[in-house]
Order: sequence, then structure tokens, then C-alpha cells
Amino acid sequence: MRGQSYDNPANMSGIYTGLQARIKAMNPLAYYVPCAGHSLNLVGTSAASSCLGSVSNSRFLKALYNFFSASTYRWDHLKAALPAEGIVVKSLSETRWCARADAVKAVFLHYLEIKSALENICSDSRQTVATNLEGEGLIRQMEAFEKALLIVIWYKILARFMQPAYDFKKLRPTFCQL
Repeated sequence: MRGQSYDNPANMSGIYTGLQARIKAMNPLAYYVPCAGHSLNLVGTSAASSCLGSVSNSRFLKALYNFFSASTYRWDHLKAALPAEGIVVKSLSETRWCARADAVKAVFLHYLEIKSALENICSDSRQTVATNLEGEGLIRQMEAFEKALLIVIWYKILARFMQPAYDFKKLRPTFCQL
């Protein structure tokens, strides 16, 4: 069997000077097929970036991660608020959907605990005004119904994509208690 498949940048898939052309020059039977996984990822990324709610939710998840990871004090507060086996907030990736799924899963499962950690940090008088404002902004977003709904929707969507990697049905979210 002869073939080649990789993502779609011109230096790889270019028919004149890309790797595809160089391999094809050595073996005319080595057909190139664009990577289906990469193509699906590009479609998903494009679709997600065309929806205002999705972009807003991604920015929220990034802001949440950045807030806690900017300080060991804040990170420790987050870890203390989570259960023993709790999942801390995760960083997003524009191209890796499993990283996006991990970020959404952490917030979905520990919504109330994360909000509690934010409230504890904001109530600490030793924090700067900037930290308090940023934390209060994140709390306000978490109190908005739309934000909670978007987390649930994205969790369900990403559960379909990541089904083999996660057994989402066995996990119980805490913010269902709202």
C-alpha cells in the first residue's frame, strides 16, 4: 500500500513544491489524501469561531484559567475548593479539541466550587484592586444563566467528540444543584 496523508499547509500538501510533490516525484503511486481528522478539526474550529456565544464562552474559559494560573495563591485557593479528586481549570487550545473538552469538563463538573474559590479570593483584603475586579467580573459571568447554559451545551457537544476518551455519563456535575 502506498499513500501519504497529513495536514493541509502548502509546505506539506502543495502539488508543486510541497512534500506531497517530492514524494510523488519519487513514487508516482504514492497518492496524497488530506488528513480527515485535521480537516474535521478545521471545520469545527471555523464553526465554533463563527458563533458569538461560542467565542464568548472560549474567552471566559481562557480568562478563568489565566486568573487562577497567574498566582500560586489563587491556584491554591482553587485546589482547596475542589474535592480531593477534582479537576482544576485547564488551558484552551485553538487546535486541540481534547484540550477544549478538558477545560469545559473541569468547569462543568466543579462550577460551584470554582465560583466559591473566586468569591474567597475576592473577599481577601490582601488582594489588589485589579485582582478583585477581575475576580468579580468572572463571578458575574458565572452567575449569568447564559454562561452556565453554554458550559452545559459545550460539554454535551464535546462529549460526543471525545466519547472514547471520557465516560461522560458517569460524571455528576455540581452545578446541577443550582
